[in-house]
This record gives sequence, structure tokens and C-alpha cells, in this order.
Amino acid sequence: MSKPKAATVRRISQGLFLAAFLYLFALTVWPSGLHVPADLFLRTDPLVILSALLAAKMWIVGLILLALPVLALALIAGRAYCGWICPMGTTIDVSDRLFFRKTKSRPITERSRWKYYILAAVFVSALFGAQLAYLMDPIVVLTRTLTLAVFGPVTALANAVAGEYAYLQTRIVVLARLPQAPQVPQQAYFGMAWVALAIFVGILALGSVEKRFWCRNLCPLGALLGVVSRVPLLRRRVGDNCTSCKRCVRDCSTGAIEAEDPKTHRIAECIQCYKCAAVCPEDAVRFVPQVSLAGREARLDLSRRRLLAFGAAGLGWAAMAHTAPAAKTTVIGNPAASPQLIRPPGALPEPEFLDRCVRCQQCVKACPTNGLQPALSEAGIDGLWTPVLVPRIGPCSEKCNLCTQICPTDAIEPIRVEDKPAIFIGQATIDRSSCIVWANDKQCLVCDEVCPYKAVEQKIVEGKKRPTVNDHTCTGCGECEKNCPVQPLAAIRVFSLGDRRHWGRERQRQWRYGMQRVEHGQ
Repeated sequence: MSKPKAATVRRISQGLFLAAFLYLFALTVWPSGLHVPADLFLRTDPLVILSALLAAKMWIVGLILLALPVLALALIAGRAYCGWICPMGTTIDVSDRLFFRKTKSRPITERSRWKYYILAAVFVSALFGAQLAYLMDPIVVLTRTLTLAVFGPVTALANAVAGEYAYLQTRIVVLARLPQAPQVPQQAYFGMAWVALAIFVGILALGSVEKRFWCRNLCPLGALLGVVSRVPLLRRRVGDNCTSCKRCVRDCSTGAIEAEDPKTHRIAECIQCYKCAAVCPEDAVRFVPQVSLAGREARLDLSRRRLLAFGAAGLGWAAMAHTAPAAKTTVIGNPAASPQLIRPPGALPEPEFLDRCVRCQQCVKACPTNGLQPALSEAGIDGLWTPVLVPRIGPCSEKCNLCTQICPTDAIEPIRVEDKPAIFIGQATIDRSSCIVWANDKQCLVCDEVCPYKAVEQKIVEGKKRPTVNDHTCTGCGECEKNCPVQPLAAIRVFSLGDRRHWGRERQRQWRYGMQRVEHGQ
């Protein structure tokens, strides 16, 4: 393949994979008939999958299978994933080209090894049951940023455009025959959107220091692929006509080429960008399959002291997570830092859920009512950015199971819509001091009318009909809290007291339907 053609093919590959990532991201709201999982990039991310399985202390073949092709690619073509596929890498390349064109690419330095130390911290933390990959994994960071900081403004703009279109439709005769205004998602509002955006902007801004700073120095996924790809099949080979002009050294995106000897490069740092081949005036650089180790610098030269220090940091994070208030407070057998800690339906029991959840925010984005929000303090340090249901913002819709379909690590297991009446994520409780009926003797049937599971029952108390909650039929969906007219706090609120995830599906089913038969004398 000629040098210009190789560069063109790489750019096309980057563009196509970035477009595919954005398209699949959009599918969590606008599904199509494609039989492709919307979380495909996350499911093929070996760092996400391995850290989740390591934290959960289990080996799930179904999860690891999709990540194997990326690891196999590393064995064949080194870190080609970083240079040809990774959407974060493509975004950084675009940012560097637009805003930091004059930034120079420097040879490899000591900070290029930071990513390996970060990888050690991630895996040590996971080994002791605490997730850390979500802070640094590039696919997770990009997905979280798009969800929290981009999706909200986009839906606002889409709603504004659709509203104006509908208004013109009804006011101008010329437009009367146009189709109906396009359907757009409900306006989305997310907590910590500015934090997610600041982290992402910070990653791009590092391009002012050196090109692909994140990929070279900080990305733990790149480090994992670098460790795997120390002896790949496809490697850089320099011919004898090399004049050591060092143009390749100056243009290498990741500083993989040794400044002292341009014929030698560190394969663990090479992302197969082919820039060295493109700038070589002697056409001495080729990327060809080879078995010989000539021209390859295999060692990583990691400092044992720093490796141990970062491993200790990972252990410290795990210890802090497990001794935080969230790990000490117990609600019906589940760790919970707050009575507002309401998980999505299908979520694993709390300890397993925290081990498997990578905080990608896919479920948060998929929620059509905007009720799922990233946790701040509800679940303690270990539960930061995990999804929690905030019923006052939006309930868990009776006919929806989108969040259970797009979890890449199965922290939220797939469920059928018809199973939701027997999945208990919380329980509604009536505050009699603020309820219109209980406190003021006025009529109000809102909670009774909106409850999809008929869990609000009218009972005669002291000669008057009062609303009460049947804990055998209340699933904690939050429809009552969302629609309660009492402001600012609803008079009926959902708490995690009714969370029965630790029971398992069959026991929850017996709790609902078995007690129903008893109550009806069957």
C-alpha cells in the first residue's frame, strides 16, 4: 500500500468508526432494526470487561467473547486499535489538528510510562472489589461526556426546532400539507454534566503540551493493549537506505521511535499511524509481517517503585470505598448510603452491582423519563456516577426496559416488560403530615389513579377513606411521587426500603403473586 493511500485509508477508518460510535450512541434513544448492540464499543473494550469481571470475581464467557477480537488485533497489529478505531483517539486527533497544530511531537519520556502505572492501580483496585476503570477508560469517558454534557443540550435544541416547526404548521397555510412535527426525546437534565465536560475538555486541552498526550501518557486501555502487543505480527521495518534524518522521530504521534536510533522503535507505543512512512524522504519505512525481533525495543522499563506505589493507590481506593458510609449502612441486606438509593429494575444486588457497573451512563441516557441520574453521594465513594432513580424527575415507566438492554457488563440484567410487576426496586411511603387527604381532609386521588400496579389502596381509617400503600404490589416505580401535586416535596415518596434485589427473581415473584392469592382467599 502506498504512503498516501495508507494515510487516507487510516483517516477513512477513523471517520467510519467514529460515525459508527455516534450512531450506536444515538440508538439508545432512536432504536433501529439493526441487530447490533448499542453498547458495542463498550462491550468490545477489554479494559471495561476485564476490570468488571475481576472486581466481580467471576468469569463470564458471554462478556469476554466480544473483547477478544480487540485483544487479537493487538497481537496481530499492535496498538492499531488506538490509531485506527478508538473514537476517543480520533476525537483527540481532530482536536490537535484544529486547535494545537503547532504543538510538537516529542520523543518518549518518563511520563509515557504513567499509563502502565495507572493500569496497575485499576487492576489492583478491581482485584479488591472496587471499580476504578470508569475514571480513565477512554470509551467510558467519551460515552459519559456525550450523555451528560451533550445529549441534554441536543434534546433541548431538537425540542425547540420541533416546537417551532409545529407552530408554523398550524399558522401558515403553505406548510399545512407538511408531515407532522418530528418526534424528539423528552428534554434531558443530568447532574454533574459540568464535571463530565470539564474532564473531557481537560483531556483535549492536554494536546497543547504534546500531541496525543492522553494516548501517550495516561490512557490505561492503551497501556493494556501495549502490554498485549509487545510481539505483534505486523511491525515497522526500516531499510538500509535510511539516512537517520529523524523526520520520523519528529512526526511520530506517540514518540515511539527512538531519537538515538530511528531504526528502532518501542512497539508498545506505536499506534500504526504510518506517519513515519509518509514523511520518510528515502521511502525506507515499511509496515510488514515479520517474526524477527530486529528493530524492536521490547522492554517497558517500568519503575518497580512507582508500580508498587500505584498498586498501593489502587488498594487504598478499594479500602476507602469499602469503609465509606455506603458500605456500612444496611437496608434489607443491601449496602446503601441513602434511602434515596433506588437502582434501575434488573440491577444486581448492591455489592455485585457496584463491582460490575462501569459508570458509562448508557442506562441514564436510555431512560425515556430522564428519571435515572448519575449518583453523587447516594451510594458513597464506591457508587460515584452509578445510576439511581430520582422519581421526582421521572418515574420508571411501566412499559419500558431500555436500561436493561444496553448495560455492557450486565450489572443491569435484561428483563422483560411483563416481569416488572414482580421486580421491587423500592417502596412508596405516604407522609401523612403533608398528604392532602390525611392532613387536610380534602379529596385527592392522583397517586391512586397514576399507579400502574394498583398498589395505592383506599381504606377506611377513622371513618374516612384514606390512601395506603400495599407493599406486596408497590414496586417503587415512582409514578406516584412524580405526579403528586404537593410541592416541593411530594407527600408520597419512594425509598430504598422496599428494595428486594437480593431476594432473586423467583422469591420476588412469590412475594407479589403468592401474597395476592392469600389476600384474595385463593
